[in-house]
Amino acid sequence: MSKKRGVLVWSLLGLATLLLFVSSLTVWSKRQLLDDQAWADSSAQLLANDEVRGAIAQKLSDGLFARVDVEAQLRERLPERSQGAAPALAAALQNTVGPAAADRLLQRPRVQALWENANKRAHAAVLRVLEGKELGKNGNISTANGEVTLDLRPAITRLATRLGVEDKLKANADPAAGQLVIMKSSQLSAAQTAVKVLKALSSLLLIAVVALYALAIYLAQGRRRLLLGATGASLLFVGLVIASLRRFLGGVIVDALVKTEANKQPVRVIWSLETSVMRDIAVILVVYGALVLLATGLAGPNRPAVAVRRWLAPSFRHHPIAVWAAALALFLILLAWGPTAGNRQLLGVLLLAATTAVAIEALRRQTLREFPEDPRPAVGKAPGAT
Repeated sequence: MSKKRGVLVWSLLGLATLLLFVSSLTVWSKRQLLDDQAWADSSAQLLANDEVRGAIAQKLSDGLFARVDVEAQLRERLPERSQGAAPALAAALQNTVGPAAADRLLQRPRVQALWENANKRAHAAVLRVLEGKELGKNGNISTANGEVTLDLRPAITRLATRLGVEDKLKANADPAAGQLVIMKSSQLSAAQTAVKVLKALSSLLLIAVVALYALAIYLAQGRRRLLLGATGASLLFVGLVIASLRRFLGGVIVDALVKTEANKQPVRVIWSLETSVMRDIAVILVVYGALVLLATGLAGPNRPAVAVRRWLAPSFRHHPIAVWAAALALFLILLAWGPTAGNRQLLGVLLLAATTAVAIEALRRQTLREFPEDPRPAVGKAPGAT
């Protein structure tokens, strides 16, 4: 390559690496945060975790006791000389009995199914708001005063029924008790813009990445094998960066959001589950990058690679169908094992299959050019016999 072409080729590779990193983050955001079913699945996994369920149970208990005057109820029932203990007893009920009852309630399969369905409906409603669509009727989500709010009062009422205090709910309770503000009006416009940009970029960036890698390899005349190896190293590098970023950001975000050490573990679990797709993307990039590097080395001039190609030559020449069948079996195993297999689109699978087929065919042709004759001696003839 000329010097100018070399600069162009490596610039294209660098740009492809940068866009691959950005594209990976957009794919994670779209699949994990903007997909109703993925959100519902992760919410079910969160509720199945003891620490997260305990935190949710505490929130429900706090919402219940904010609407039920337990201390007044105790004063009515306690003897006059024992009424002074009502505040301490009310605090004990709020900190022990309430959370324990809520935790048992949340462990019931029927309640967990209701939780998953409610989260799915709530997520769909939030997305409609972020997409600028009409919200319609939704019992859990409201957009009053420009704020997106999740209403937990139905769950609190269910807990009150379980504890037998449904008729004691405060008529004059704070209207905001049991409601969670998901997004404020000042954040709504920015979030709506982010969703639009994310949906537009998620597919375009991936196409641009593939095109830039292909163009860089095509322009690298005489050094295409080197560029192919650099592409594998690029995939591997981005995968490691994403994995490291996920671990680093998890610690930073948890420390920033939660100041009490006892409450940090549930948030760590939430971060781990909500970034599971990011982990899968990192793993698959590392695996594919390593496979590209292995294929590049296998096509190289080093002695082990030449020995492998010499060993493969008879199979490529006499048993091509068996070779392609074995390659297909390995590809299907990799596809089934891959952590993002359940979320892959058909176009991505076809692109990966086509790339793998091209690589195998290139290796087959190279091997047959290097070893045009069968290196094994014919049956009944000594090596070197004519």
